[in-house]
Amino acid sequence: MKKIFIFLFSVFPFSLSAQAPNAAYVKALYLKYPTQKSDLCPACKLWVNPYYKSIADTQQHTPLITYYVYTKAHRLEQESADVPRTGIYAGWHPAFGQPDETPVYREANRIIAKPNSPEMIAKGHCQAWILLAWCVDGAILSDTYTFNAGMEFQGQNVGTEIATEELCRKLTGYKGDAVTDSVKIWCGTYGKLQTYTKNGLTVTVPSHYYKVIAYHDQQSGNQVFVTYWMPNDPTEKKNKLKERMITYPELVAKIGFDPQQIFN
Repeated sequence: MKKIFIFLFSVFPFSLSAQAPNAAYVKALYLKYPTQKSDLCPACKLWVNPYYKSIADTQQHTPLITYYVYTKAHRLEQESADVPRTGIYAGWHPAFGQPDETPVYREANRIIAKPNSPEMIAKGHCQAWILLAWCVDGAILSDTYTFNAGMEFQGQNVGTEIATEELCRKLTGYKGDAVTDSVKIWCGTYGKLQTYTKNGLTVTVPSHYYKVIAYHDQQSGNQVFVTYWMPNDPTEKKNKLKERMITYPELVAKIGFDPQQIFN
């Protein structure tokens, strides 16, 4: 019976029309995608799943680079699937073999003592939940500590960060005409503002998020390449996104590696 379940799990991932996945399903899902060593940094590990790729510093617990190709088809599937951002579809988990960071986030916000404010620490996605929630597994795996999230101030989370997510949706035709069929997204974190510790686990608050968006503009016929360098600051707003644009060579100089040479 166990072998039959594993076979069915691998061939038929959960859909919303089926019974909602449970904790055992989520555990089995993560077991399918083990991490492996990366030489990007001494504590770096590579994590690859069918939805996005990531290299994270497992000592600092920060994603250094993630990569995802978001498509118009994904957007349409996400709108059709309408995965709820509640319960198991919105629960955070560590990759297999990694620690659970939930107590550290709670400790950080206990110290900050400003719930539901721009100063609170959010679980800041690199590759956004809404862009990955075109199927249940994508939604679940988007909420992965270390490999797709950093400690992000809520002001930044709903500021320039969410502005980049909305841009990607808009480019594929959300509430308007599509500019492109697909968007390549590189995203990561950089630097250290401070750290928080609980139960012997220390997690870094990065100083910046970066995002690179590349796509073929079907209207002009041009290849478009945009780079953002976003301070992890509670005062960030959506309307500051244009101010956060830098050149790609400037980004490479800041972070010390070329994202396109790692994932493409």
